[in-house]
Amino acid sequence: MLGMWNHPEKNNGLDEKGPSVRSSSVEGVKTSTTKGNDTTSSNVEPPSNIPALNSLIRRVLDPEPKKRKLAAGERNLHPFMQAYLALDEDEKVRAELAANPTIEVDVIAYLAHDQSEEVRVKVVTSRSITPDILAGMAEDESFNVLSAVAKSSACPTNVLGYLANSPSSEVRAAVAANKMTDPSTLATLGEDDATTVRLQVARNDHTPKHTLVELAGDEDRSVRMAVYSNASSSDEIRDKVESYSVTLSKVHPALDPTSDPDSLAAMATSDNWVVRQGVAMNKSAPKDLLIELAKDANWMVRRGVASNIAAPESALSDLAHDTNKDVRQAVADNPSATKEVVELALASLSVVSHSRS
Repeated sequence: MLGMWNHPEKNNGLDEKGPSVRSSSVEGVKTSTTKGNDTTSSNVEPPSNIPALNSLIRRVLDPEPKKRKLAAGERNLHPFMQAYLALDEDEKVRAELAANPTIEVDVIAYLAHDQSEEVRVKVVTSRSITPDILAGMAEDESFNVLSAVAKSSACPTNVLGYLANSPSSEVRAAVAANKMTDPSTLATLGEDDATTVRLQVARNDHTPKHTLVELAGDEDRSVRMAVYSNASSSDEIRDKVESYSVTLSKVHPALDPTSDPDSLAAMATSDNWVVRQGVAMNKSAPKDLLIELAKDANWMVRRGVASNIAAPESALSDLAHDTNKDVRQAVADNPSATKEVVELALASLSVVSHSRS
């Protein structure tokens, strides 16, 4: 629709008698020619609010951007005027047009490719936006635009799945918060490294139960509290949140570098792996205790030792061959590991990793 209009020069066409009448092929616009005192018109009835229309046309053609912006926000603005303003040189005018609740879909589709980020964000939030237009905007270079797309209730499920892989945590968080996001996508985002993403998954009523169960034990308290408040959480899931909070109170002494060796030795035999992991990460833990924990059946405990800068070389050397890739990676990243141990870990990482034990 917009391709048929050539934006005229910045000449508003006004004179003492008001706006000059241009012939138009746009449906619904009156065509008129004047000869002397006789006027020949089409069979279209003239509008009854000519003074108001005359004022609107003046604003559309006004050299002042502020007045054109006011015109762009007018409800039921004629498609011809929308097309004209969509080509306006001022981005504030185009942004106001994009936010117009009565804007034509064709105009919105055109503005979806606007050079201004502000305009494109307004397009996404427009009442006239369609799933097809949103799908086309999923490749936008601006993360602000992509976040707006991911928040839209009109965004297709497959597009949300695509945006879930965005390098921007803000975009992924927007996908996680969208009620239209597929449960399988929410499950994947529930394992995201960014707390802000997991928080939105925990808040989403459509998140699968098994994901809520996992998030009930999240390291971040705000995520756990979101799970507790989620309307889809069962009493069993809420009990797990409370149980984990109790566990954390036991973990703090295990992580405390001022804890005495006997207390750490007692906690190292706890039935709760989170407590044992706390001891494994404690820089003040006795070396013989770390050597024992490096053999723990739980890989998370072994990774705690592998990341501990106080871990003895013998423990790190053994863990460099661990069956779990994350444990081997922790050894390679440990700044206290010797060059030989790091090389062992890196060599093991190049081999296809076994399943986690």
